[in-house]
Amino acid sequence: MKVLIIARGYPSEKYRMNGIFEFDQAKALVKSGVDVIYAAVDVRSIRRWRKWGIEIKTIEGVKIYIFNIPLGRIPKPILRGISKIGLVYLYKRIIKEQGKPDVMHAHFLGVGYIASIIKKKYNIPFVLTEHWSDLMKPTLKKGVFKVAQTAYSLADKIIAVSKGLKGVIAEKFHKEAIYIPNIVDKSLFTYVHKTDENSFLFVSTGGLIYRKRMDLTIEAFIEAFRNNDKVSLTIFGEGSERQKLLEIIKANAMERRIKLMGLQSRKVISEYLKKSDCFVLASQAETFGVVYIEAMASGLPVIATKCGGPESFVNEENGIIVPVDNKEALIEAMKYMYVNATKYNKENISNKTKEMFSDSEVARQLVELYKEAISKYEKKEGEI
Repeated sequence: MKVLIIARGYPSEKYRMNGIFEFDQAKALVKSGVDVIYAAVDVRSIRRWRKWGIEIKTIEGVKIYIFNIPLGRIPKPILRGISKIGLVYLYKRIIKEQGKPDVMHAHFLGVGYIASIIKKKYNIPFVLTEHWSDLMKPTLKKGVFKVAQTAYSLADKIIAVSKGLKGVIAEKFHKEAIYIPNIVDKSLFTYVHKTDENSFLFVSTGGLIYRKRMDLTIEAFIEAFRNNDKVSLTIFGEGSERQKLLEIIKANAMERRIKLMGLQSRKVISEYLKKSDCFVLASQAETFGVVYIEAMASGLPVIATKCGGPESFVNEENGIIVPVDNKEALIEAMKYMYVNATKYNKENISNKTKEMFSDSEVARQLVELYKEAISKYEKKEGEI
């Protein structure tokens, strides 16, 4: 089976999160015996310096085609038009050099919409995975709604990365989606028994943007543990709220116990998780929340919010779910974890998480779905 994955971009050393979910799946599919071609048109700002033109390389068995078109600030319709032209060009080149794929799999609505145009033009089986958290908002802009309707109607199969997002797609667009989660790297994120019992470390990972509510997490931590020097909080991530968070920390004289670590590699974060006691992220909206399962694969109980994604996998055996934007509930959850974290079976949390979200399990589900999408076209050809 030959699969063409259409992604947002490719995760490089400098921009580690650019296309990370798509590339994880691409590697998993290769390991399961699938021939994978990975394509992306990168129209991010010219400030993110990279060479103009097409890059072709093979990494871990994945054949990669990236069309770099560094641009300045331009209107989204023009950006979408340039992306469409670039992706059609890439598709033609891939067919010429690699042969026609059996199925095309796009990720995220923006990319999926452009891929749907290729599906319509070239009549290729088309699968779309939706990750986009904005779809969880109560109302959508008319333009977004129209783009989603077009992409979803042309998709042969729709995948949602959480049960919450699956419900949103059914409610707003009357389309059935299949729940297939993201992958956890079980070679990186694994349980190691913590030896230091004299301290308690909360850890969080996420963008320092308002939607992640790192401010709420910090404020809840301060109120819960102001007078307990044994407890600390470490946050990984970067974003526009960094200065605001630093000011909250400084105003409460908590510089020694609350640390903002900035952007770090998955390897650095995985090592830190092994030394931690509980993961906390009080996000307002998550379509999945891969950082939760990375923490759980490391054996940590988690504190999550009822925000669309974590409800698919957080339960009383591995953590606590609190309401969104509820500081009192968050304080109580953190206090509970401080007292009761040792009661959780951390090795069991790790093993179950790695089983549910392993690369082999997700690849197996994807291949089955691809076969279903392809079979529709085989039947049509047989009827002619």
